[in-house]
Amino acid sequence: MDRAVCIHGHFYQPPRENPWIGEVEVQRSAAPYHDWNERVTAECYEPNTAARLLDPDGLIAEVMNTYSRISFTAAPTLLAWLEQHRPSVYTAIVEADRESRKCYAGHGSAIACCYNHIIMPLATREEKRVQVVWGVRDFRARFGREPEGIWLPETAVDLESLDLAAEAGIRFTILAPHQAAKVRRIGTEAWTDVSGGRVETRMPYLCRLPSGRSIAVFFYDGGIAHDIAFGDLLNDGRRFAGRLLDAFSSGRDRPELVHIATDAETYGHHKKFGDMALACCLRTIERSRDTSLTVYGEYLAAHPPTHEVIVRERTSWSCVHGVERWLQACGCHSGTHPGWSQAWREPLREAVVRVRDAIAPRAAEVLATLVRDPAAAREDAVGLVLARWSDEAVTAFFSRHALRDLSPGERRRALGLLEMERQVMLMQTSCGWFFDDITEPGSVQVMRHAGRAMDLARQTLGLDLEAAFIDTLRRARTNDPEYATGANVYEAGVRPRAFDPARIGSGAALYALFDLEPPAVASGMYAVDGDWRYRSDAGGRRRILGTVRVRSRATGEEALFDAVALFSGMDQVAVGVREPGGEEALRAVWEGVMGADPAGAVSASFARVYTAPDLSNEERWAIARRIAPGIGRAICAVYRDASPLLSVLEDLGIPETGGTALLREHASSERLRSLIETGCPDPDGFQALVRGLGAPDLVSLGEAASRRIEASARAAAARPGDPVPLEEIVRMVGCAKGAGLPLTLWEGQNLCIEMRNNYALMQERAGRGEGDAQRWTEAFRRAATCLGVRVA
Repeated sequence: MDRAVCIHGHFYQPPRENPWIGEVEVQRSAAPYHDWNERVTAECYEPNTAARLLDPDGLIAEVMNTYSRISFTAAPTLLAWLEQHRPSVYTAIVEADRESRKCYAGHGSAIACCYNHIIMPLATREEKRVQVVWGVRDFRARFGREPEGIWLPETAVDLESLDLAAEAGIRFTILAPHQAAKVRRIGTEAWTDVSGGRVETRMPYLCRLPSGRSIAVFFYDGGIAHDIAFGDLLNDGRRFAGRLLDAFSSGRDRPELVHIATDAETYGHHKKFGDMALACCLRTIERSRDTSLTVYGEYLAAHPPTHEVIVRERTSWSCVHGVERWLQACGCHSGTHPGWSQAWREPLREAVVRVRDAIAPRAAEVLATLVRDPAAAREDAVGLVLARWSDEAVTAFFSRHALRDLSPGERRRALGLLEMERQVMLMQTSCGWFFDDITEPGSVQVMRHAGRAMDLARQTLGLDLEAAFIDTLRRARTNDPEYATGANVYEAGVRPRAFDPARIGSGAALYALFDLEPPAVASGMYAVDGDWRYRSDAGGRRRILGTVRVRSRATGEEALFDAVALFSGMDQVAVGVREPGGEEALRAVWEGVMGADPAGAVSASFARVYTAPDLSNEERWAIARRIAPGIGRAICAVYRDASPLLSVLEDLGIPETGGTALLREHASSERLRSLIETGCPDPDGFQALVRGLGAPDLVSLGEAASRRIEASARAAAARPGDPVPLEEIVRMVGCAKGAGLPLTLWEGQNLCIEMRNNYALMQERAGRGEGDAQRWTEAFRRAATCLGVRVA
């Protein structure tokens, strides 16, 4: 390992969940995806689990899980979302770390990360400790081992944070070259000034800490990292590899490590096909004769530091002024709006610091009356989050920490305090200050966490901090003319999205009306039990009435309500909740709901009523997706009823109106969809129908075709030796391409690659004259070609 290369990817997404319900709500800017987590996963995180390596003919020769070859940040907020919403991607990432240990002498590719990307030098000592401990415990729970390294958010560094990391068993971290101040060979006295990015990056350094502990620091190659993030280096994976290999010194007399660190979203999200360029680069280096791939833990074990370093405290990789980007208008911005002012950053920082500093001493005082060791309980509370506040986890937590046998009210208060402190950390997430305006999602998100923290402070401590918080935000002038100040942003973007138990109960009734799971339940943050005694879908109106019990798993808060929901259309919604009134009262309400004025009956009987304008975007999105297919069915029914008339018009040569033409187009599209869903048994008929269509819904039909092709590939993989699913793939791809349908072949290609081992066996059988094997091998060759996969 005299010449080694390490590529580090900082895989991270900020917390985007609604703090009151624990789920990410629909984000319009991420369309056509539900939210940005989904979009970046589709463009980056998933492609990197099976990045394509092409042969000279442009066919897929192999796939690579790049996570197993690089070093990467295991960011808790991202992994928690992936585990719940994209478990296959999550599993592939965890498995990649296991695989990497086989390649790198037992050292894994994943490193830990401070829990929620807080700027560590701006945090209190207690917050820093919790950030490190939670990051380490989250890592251990996911990867089944202790982390060797840790990523400091934005590489923002100070000695106290490094000391706490070393105390937790962390051996190394990664910094930008300009974060080094002085270096010297271990055992010598004279220091060399390397400020301004002049540090030698091809070796690790020892950083001695005030406690007597130490930690190793790797300073990445800034020039190459810059050209990956902002240049065109990812246009060609071989050129990318060449740039890394050329970075070794020509007359070296010691081992050298060329290494880089970038936001890993560059590999596919920021740079399309960046995942393929990364895979090509890695494969090229693997085939190099005198250079090996490595990860930091392996390199550090083989080559302990020979030099030590003094780091420049309160510096970061994304602010040339230190950490001022998260404090004030230092001049750093995204570049999207160069003329905008970032003066809003200072009052936003001041507002959240005031909330933090008002809560911390009171919370510590009250928590000390409930648990034996507040610091230990606070650090152990990450287990509640990892277990999604399950009853078993809560019971075990109190058995370890309770000062005495706590009453239900005391348990609720303790849980509320711990959740409040989690929200206080989340409201300091770096993304809140990184971008160009306080109206942007990152800033709104930290204000939402602040809102939830203040909500819990009111409940658990009797502190009302919101008025002062909003008053401070009035000094945060926005760049968006729609809002004057941060206070207006808070009023518009935070308050309407706050959920109390009654609002969650009303939402539960609405979701039950469509047999959907409420997001608050899906997140694990709430248990919701509905007893829906009355229900009707008569007359095109949906109605539901009953009782619903809402319990916050995170805080223990619990409430019971009568709840009702009516739906006659997206603009005709009424949802109500009230204190339970008993069976007779419910029956009386139901009689009114089934009467001539159901909405009036709801308004007269329920204390809190929500109508269509009160619904959240997430509620509207969920309902719209559920009922949208019914529109197509209704149009087809109209077409069936009108088809005799349309035949007469066609026979007599009477021109169709625009409405009848649209009916015919939609019905033809539905016939195409039906053929797709049965595997296109008649390709000629399919193409004839396509030619007769004016403007089919290509995107929707392409999605249907992609799903069918994937299903055929799964059937082929499950039934080795059966050529029928492979023949269907050929037929389906031919029909789809002939119709110009956009296809997503990702999973089908992956399955095809897995089947290549079976192809070798079947080829042997075919060579012995077995007819079934000959048919299968021919079908596989044709299917692989259609999917763009090299056969062998």
